[in-house]
Amino acid sequence: MAFTVFFVCAWLIVSIFTIIPKRLTIIENSFIFLTTSVISINWTWIINEELKYVKITEDPTNYAGFLFFRSVIIPTLLMVQLNIYSASSSTMKKGLVIAASVLCLLLLTILSRVLEVSTYKDWSLVFDVVYYVFLHFISIGVWRLIRKSTHNEVKHS
Repeated sequence: MAFTVFFVCAWLIVSIFTIIPKRLTIIENSFIFLTTSVISINWTWIINEELKYVKITEDPTNYAGFLFFRSVIIPTLLMVQLNIYSASSSTMKKGLVIAASVLCLLLLTILSRVLEVSTYKDWSLVFDVVYYVFLHFISIGVWRLIRKSTHNEVKHS
């Protein structure tokens, strides 16, 4: 069941990314996707396998759903968030975009727990919220760094 739910969620988020107007270049979107993928994969590895704070299911289909969440949904949702964030004009709109994105990730995390994909041992949803907020700010920082490094103007004397 978890595989189906997370597959549909991944398909929906990728579809949303496909139809929204893109304010970021393909290089920026690709770099954001790869950076957030690396962070997400390493973070879950440390929390789940090394520290054993969260137990992931051993059922292969549910584990595939977990992989969709970790490797497709999180990075793609962050790309959607950044494209909408960069189009927002006011600080309030930008804050609402980040809050909506964090809320979506939190709801998917809760869904993951309901579908018994993950079980918390020494972990809390609050820690997940903090992680998602930091991940959003890291993605914004990476985007600004890329934008700054690729848009250097040549100064004429």
